[in-house]
Amino acid sequence: MSNPSRLTFAVLADSHFHAEGPGAERQHGYPSDASFNARNAVVVAAVQAAQPAFVVHLGDVPHPVPGLQAHHGALAVARQTYDGLSMPLYMVPGNHDVGDKPHPWAPAPSVSVEKHAVFQAAWGPPWWSRDEGPLHLVGIDTPVLNSGLPLEDEQWAWLERDLSTAQGRIMAFLHYPPFLLSPDEDEHYDNLAEPARGRLLELFARHRVEAAFCGHVHHPFLHHHRGTAWYLLPSTAFVRPGFAELARVGPGDEHGRNDAGRLGWCLVHVDGDGHRVEWVRSEGATSPRAWAPGLAPGSGPPPELPLAVTLRHAWDAVADVPCDNLDPFRRKRARNDLALLAAVQLGATTLRLPLSDLRWPEPRARLLELSHLGLKVVLFTAEPVDEATADLLAWHADVVQAVELVWPRHLLDRPLPTLPVPRWLSVHGKAEARDDAYFSHFPVPGFAPGDPALSNLPVCEGLVLQVPPGVGPWEGVAAAVRAAGDRTPVAQVILPRGGEGVAFTDDGAQTRRVVEALLAARAFPQARVQLDAFVDHDRGYYPRIGLVDRRGDPRPAWHALRHLNRLLPPGAGIQAAGPGCFAVEGLGVVELHGGDEGIDLVRGDRVRGPVVGPVLRGPEWTA
Repeated sequence: MSNPSRLTFAVLADSHFHAEGPGAERQHGYPSDASFNARNAVVVAAVQAAQPAFVVHLGDVPHPVPGLQAHHGALAVARQTYDGLSMPLYMVPGNHDVGDKPHPWAPAPSVSVEKHAVFQAAWGPPWWSRDEGPLHLVGIDTPVLNSGLPLEDEQWAWLERDLSTAQGRIMAFLHYPPFLLSPDEDEHYDNLAEPARGRLLELFARHRVEAAFCGHVHHPFLHHHRGTAWYLLPSTAFVRPGFAELARVGPGDEHGRNDAGRLGWCLVHVDGDGHRVEWVRSEGATSPRAWAPGLAPGSGPPPELPLAVTLRHAWDAVADVPCDNLDPFRRKRARNDLALLAAVQLGATTLRLPLSDLRWPEPRARLLELSHLGLKVVLFTAEPVDEATADLLAWHADVVQAVELVWPRHLLDRPLPTLPVPRWLSVHGKAEARDDAYFSHFPVPGFAPGDPALSNLPVCEGLVLQVPPGVGPWEGVAAAVRAAGDRTPVAQVILPRGGEGVAFTDDGAQTRRVVEALLAARAFPQARVQLDAFVDHDRGYYPRIGLVDRRGDPRPAWHALRHLNRLLPPGAGIQAAGPGCFAVEGLGVVELHGGDEGIDLVRGDRVRGPVVGPVLRGPEWTA
């Protein structure tokens, strides 16, 4: 019997279909616009294969704005494409469907009753509610808000009644997000103006809306405000190029508009304890993908990753989008959530961060805001922990897994400070400069196996051992377990490096190392395994690749880690079966080897799929 508290549904946004045939218009200057229809067809096929209970579209179905003849042609293509879905499709209008929100300087046609009539003829009412399993779904027409049209008053009256009588857990679906960074920000192209913004947020808080899904921005953002989790979705067609400003590197293809790595949609898995979002990266694919069993969208949200990831860059960075183009008279601000989102998409539940992130108000507030995602942090520091910091740790002990104390070697004979969270002891030391040797300014934290200091350490709850690039993660994690005694073994797996001024860019070697770290973490569950780091270090000393690049787009190692973590049976025994070869109970043999092939998952003599080859071309791991 099915569980009535469980269901899965899909959410899409901003498909921007074009009309087809001779004379069909495209956005000038962007070759990728010709691929929008094909990209959406691939997404629809993936959604259909995933078999969610229903699908919600957040608006902007056609690209040509209402009033153009091409608008009707694009609607026809969209209707034909979405007819490929066998489950219900619920639609809320976007500005490309019914006109732009009232905006004093926007040249695009504004929302009107006539444009709503076209939308309603194609998709049904612009606002609606319905019950699905344990949920009460609410679709809201945001372009009409603040318009003064009779439609706006009708919707407000309906929404007040509907939310006050809702029986299930409420989830809402909108095109325009109420805010991009903060509820008190000024109005701009990508948010709702007052008074509608405040009125809507107050309603959501009063009626305890569990989650809200928004489109329009073509870029993923995460928020949590007054009890509501907010998810701003990417587009399935193109990226709004202005948001390339969020990355501290140059823009992607077509000046950021075709940075296809962040295109996608999501599946929402609901159960009695809450909901989890499975972010699906479509990556602009225009032909169907063949997925290995267990990896296709809809196989479930990623299981918890038994690896912590170190975020050394500003994972909560806020950037200005210049006053230009769609917002020519005002700058707007947005947070770059892409690295954090990539970690969440992997199933990572532990982030390794500097202790200063807890001391600073902005990242501390962001950690608390995102606590609904189940994230924990390990905080590392080489500084003494003062009383004020100890108080902060006590106040936030529910999100702090441990503090990693990187202690000077000459202080290892002294007791550690008493803290309200577990203390994991690491070490750093100073070397004496010699005339015949180059002196390095770079500390290397962590004990090495066999370090004489390990025999006489102060009381601590965990012990951090370094696994440098020249040591295999399996060997390093096993050594950490042997050295830790009755303390928690913590293995710090350093990702590969080149020279101090030589960039390391070998995706195959990177993939092999993180996959071996995953296998070791699953084989030695008593250990805590931490990857250092996660995002590319593309400047400064020891430049090297991570699991995601500086734009937040995944590298092959990210895909391989996500795929294999899904495929490993829970609790399966894992044993080393030879150099670079690991036997996994109930799965097969994982082989790590050099060259472009990188990794094979083998059952008998049959190769189930090379990871690195297909992953270099996209996110699927083909059978």
